[in-house]
Amino acid sequence: MSHVHTVPVNIEKIVNAGPIAIKTKTYLNLWALVFVGVTTFCYSLLFGDVATTWGAFYVNAVYFQGLALGGVMTTVIMQIVRAKWGAPVRRIAEANVAYLPVAFFAFLTTYFGREHIFYWGRQPMPGREFWMQPGFVYVRFAALFFVLYFLMARFVGLSLRGDIGLARERSKDKGTWDLPIHHFLLRGWKGAEREVLPLQRKMSYAAPVIVFFYAVTVSLFSFEMIMGQNPTWYSNLFGAFIFVSQIYIGWAGLALMSMYFSRKKEVLGEVVTTQQFWDLGKLNFGFCMLWGYMFWSQFLTQWYGNLPEETQWLILRTREFPWKGLAWIAFPMSFIIPFITLLSRDLKKNRVTYATVCLVLMTGVWLDRYLIIMPEMSPHSIPFSFKEIGIFLGFLGAYLLCIRNFLSKHPCVTVSHPLTHGSREW
Repeated sequence: MSHVHTVPVNIEKIVNAGPIAIKTKTYLNLWALVFVGVTTFCYSLLFGDVATTWGAFYVNAVYFQGLALGGVMTTVIMQIVRAKWGAPVRRIAEANVAYLPVAFFAFLTTYFGREHIFYWGRQPMPGREFWMQPGFVYVRFAALFFVLYFLMARFVGLSLRGDIGLARERSKDKGTWDLPIHHFLLRGWKGAEREVLPLQRKMSYAAPVIVFFYAVTVSLFSFEMIMGQNPTWYSNLFGAFIFVSQIYIGWAGLALMSMYFSRKKEVLGEVVTTQQFWDLGKLNFGFCMLWGYMFWSQFLTQWYGNLPEETQWLILRTREFPWKGLAWIAFPMSFIIPFITLLSRDLKKNRVTYATVCLVLMTGVWLDRYLIIMPEMSPHSIPFSFKEIGIFLGFLGAYLLCIRNFLSKHPCVTVSHPLTHGSREW
């Protein structure tokens, strides 16, 4: 996949430059977005349509949880394949782990709207009465998500331990890396020479385990808490479709944040170049094809089977107005436009054009989530209004706040990673 050699990184320069500072104005603006989201959600519950309000909340909860999980999975993938080009952007990918506690809270919050979101939240699920009891479902997935989030947090923690330890040893200002979180990460630190390589090996052993738990957990969640909104719709490919699409937008999100932060932090901008965007663009293109394959395979098998109880789910979303119109917007944005544009090498290397494509495909996947979830609450009309926008802004603010807070405490590049100094012996 990659054509470049190991990216040279000046470790001393990066650790002495400190983390990516968050400006007070930015901090307040992000909190303002969170406030807008919370206010919109509460107002809509009190004075609007309760069912579609919970639907809008669930769409964004699922989308941003997927964006964060997909973002963490990009760095897990880099660890497995030993991506030579990826060292400058791995820390930004790791920052997604900071949103997972918020994602967990948002997931638990949906319990209070289960009667509006899920068929099994209102009445017994035919043939699965015991398995789909609301309390049992939420306890089950709370445990699964806790294990997955713990494995991801531990993986990122191993990376941070090596970086913070090395930064403390080489930084001129030791106080920069003296926060409580740094003391927690460096418990029993034995020195970079003794710890860095064992930490990398632990990460390499942990990465395939995370891939397994990610695929299983997200697939089960997709089957039971997204597909399970409808009692008669079944698709064996749906779980894979969801977890692939999460990594798809994870690459796009990583590209956008790499563009932004490389302009805000000079030392990061020196190592994040057009070569990184070319490789990210190729990965985006690869997952675009995989997304299209999963979509078509799922659509085709359900359609030619001609099973009325299953094809009705598709007919509502692809053959009947008003949802038919939205489907013909979401599909080109998710697949056709990214597929055609990302064929170009020059476009992937250009920040403006590549960023535009990333925004288009991420919007398309959000519309895809909306198209999957919301018709169960409103089959005869698209209830898109200020509440969808407000709740989306609230989730966006929370997500970006977590990312910025994470990057304001840790080195902006994975300085202890062997690839930053040209070694692949780990």
